[in-house]
Amino acid sequence: MKRLTLALAVSLSLLASQAQAGAILHVAEAANYTVAYALAISDRASFDSDDVPYAVDNHASIADNSFSRIAYYMELQSAGGQLSYAYVSMDAFATSASKIGVPTVKSGEFYQRNVSNMNVVSNVAGVVNGTGISTGSLEFWFWNYDTGSNAGVPGANGGNYDFGDSPSGSGHYGSMQVNNYGAGQTILAYNNFNTGAIGDVGLGNQLTNNPDWTFAANAGNYTIKNIEVLVLQNNVPEPASLALLGLGLAGVAAARRKRSK
Repeated sequence: MKRLTLALAVSLSLLASQAQAGAILHVAEAANYTVAYALAISDRASFDSDDVPYAVDNHASIADNSFSRIAYYMELQSAGGQLSYAYVSMDAFATSASKIGVPTVKSGEFYQRNVSNMNVVSNVAGVVNGTGISTGSLEFWFWNYDTGSNAGVPGANGGNYDFGDSPSGSGHYGSMQVNNYGAGQTILAYNNFNTGAIGDVGLGNQLTNNPDWTFAANAGNYTIKNIEVLVLQNNVPEPASLALLGLGLAGVAAARRKRSK
């Protein structure tokens, strides 16, 4: 009994340190994942000059080459509206947890590439849910970008900003987008996080103007706007540990529901 109490205390302590756990609350797959980063997105950001103010930053405790999959989760809610979210996981495209957060000059992240074995769970109308999706892609960079698809992404429209754009190699607008080019859509997007102007956030395609939310300047429209980065580590917790974690998550879920009322 004493060991059980101690294990529960440890699990609850870990939950408290994670602070945000929206993916784990809404997506069953995420229960086996570890939160590497959690960010409460601000209306304006200047990550070219400031560090990313993660509410949770566990990357230093995640060893290189210790994870096989990476997941991204974004949730948005406007005042009086319903919570919308999208979760997407994929085979690991990086070996270090220091290279999977918001792409900044400091992190050195640049990913203009396809990703494999993608799973998508979302409650947003139009977002294609599924497992093992083979047409995933990333547009992660610190720079400005234009509408041309220098990577030759199938179906990309060179006349607007979408899932197939080209980084300029200069400037500092910033793009953090996960896409499903096979479905012709952006799954989640966070742009313009370096200039100090109002940022762009979005789930699914923007129905007017640029589908990937570039120049949307809409971050101020949401009272809740969070992004989480998770990894599936090679050593998955034992079932007993997961059961204890579930007890703690139930408490976190209740607290989140209370705050949303």
